[in-house]
Amino acid sequence: MAVDLVGGFNDLTGGVGSGIDFGLIITIFALIVLFAVIGGIAAFVIASQMQFKVKVRVFERVAGKFRPTRSDKAKRMIIGQGGDEILYLKKHKKMLPMPTIQATQNTYWFFISDDGEWINFELGDFDDDRRAMGASFLDKEMRYARAGLQLMAKERYDKRGFMEKYGGMIAYAVLILVTAVGFWLLIGEMIDVSQASTGAINAAKEVLAETGRILGSLDTIKGGSGIRPV
Repeated sequence: MAVDLVGGFNDLTGGVGSGIDFGLIITIFALIVLFAVIGGIAAFVIASQMQFKVKVRVFERVAGKFRPTRSDKAKRMIIGQGGDEILYLKKHKKMLPMPTIQATQNTYWFFISDDGEWINFELGDFDDDRRAMGASFLDKEMRYARAGLQLMAKERYDKRGFMEKYGGMIAYAVLILVTAVGFWLLIGEMIDVSQASTGAINAAKEVLAETGRILGSLDTIKGGSGIRPV
């Protein structure tokens, strides 16, 4: 008897060899490539953001006044064999010697002088400067005006409405009322259950008594079967 091995193999495999959906395979492959590209771009952006974690604030003289004009991000880079560090600015594509004065954590301020030099600086203590200059800024009229403005603002904006004043008390009273109603309903249900239980017990007693009478009658009829009424 001849055995159709090819047909049997196709039956066992469900005709996989002849029914491959190449369109589905290409779609899956395209999705895998797309997700890989998106993941690579996301990883690159995250890595770039982690590298450029130093903040740079730039100040310039505008119309004769000292003003902040722009900001940038930078990353630390090591150059040479000695391990010297520099800052590489992301937007300006500029390398700067590693500054030593931080405005805040990982934040540096630079002033661009008239000759284009980037100068790392920080603000001084104004109180120390004015004391060194012997300047006094005590202005009693301004203090009185500030006190009057504070009082006026307090009277205008610190007025509490009805709910702000009594909202807590109302909520507390509503809570007590709801709790009392809940207890009242619960007690009513307990009373109903108790009455039903009492009725069931009385009915059970009557059933037992009736059963006893029936058993007594049967015992009398049979002439002493040994059964005694309860």
